[in-house]
Amino acid sequence: MEATQTVAIRNKIIGVLVRRARSAARMSQRECAEALGISPGMYSQCEQGRRGFSLPELEAMAYLFEVPPASLWDDELSSVSEDEKLPLPQLLALRRKMLAIQFRQCREGAEVSRREMAQLLGCSTYRVSQYERGNRDIPLAELEIVVDACEKRLADFVDEETIPLGQAERQRQTLARLDELPPDVRDFVLNPTHALYLRIAMLLSTMKADDLRQIAETLLDITY
Repeated sequence: MEATQTVAIRNKIIGVLVRRARSAARMSQRECAEALGISPGMYSQCEQGRRGFSLPELEAMAYLFEVPPASLWDDELSSVSEDEKLPLPQLLALRRKMLAIQFRQCREGAEVSRREMAQLLGCSTYRVSQYERGNRDIPLAELEIVVDACEKRLADFVDEETIPLGQAERQRQTLARLDELPPDVRDFVLNPTHALYLRIAMLLSTMKADDLRQIAETLLDITY
């Protein structure tokens, strides 16, 4: 399948996932467009798949919709909002610049010329240069092709600091990390009566070796 066909199909799929999340969040297209700093018409084209959402735009909407970012491009993935809303247009501009740098570094690291990248994406060399200057959004469908060609992961391009995760998504990730613990350790951590022991462990973890040694010697003196 040609790159242009792949991009068109992915844009349609992403548009459906975004529309589904927006409806669940009870937000209008106009509200989303205003948050992203684009026109309602342009936003509508994105949901219809006629224009591709960029990764920064998807990250921003994930924050708005209180869902995991990847759920807007991965249908197999299925978050309560913060009281303080972020200045998303400014953060989007910053993320575009950051992603432009990552895009160029990815291409150069794979030793792919701009012309070759343009052929891979089915676009002009000028558009690739616009992507790399941060003057134009990179549709996620095209970024996925770049990531695959450069043998990277899409997760390497996702940023959770500039546009932070919502509270519910942070909780989901915390639970996921808990699931990775051995069962006996997980049960100990989740037992409220063990909170004091955990606080002591947290305090000890920040102490210097000499201080810990002194505490150990004191305990031995008390014991014997």
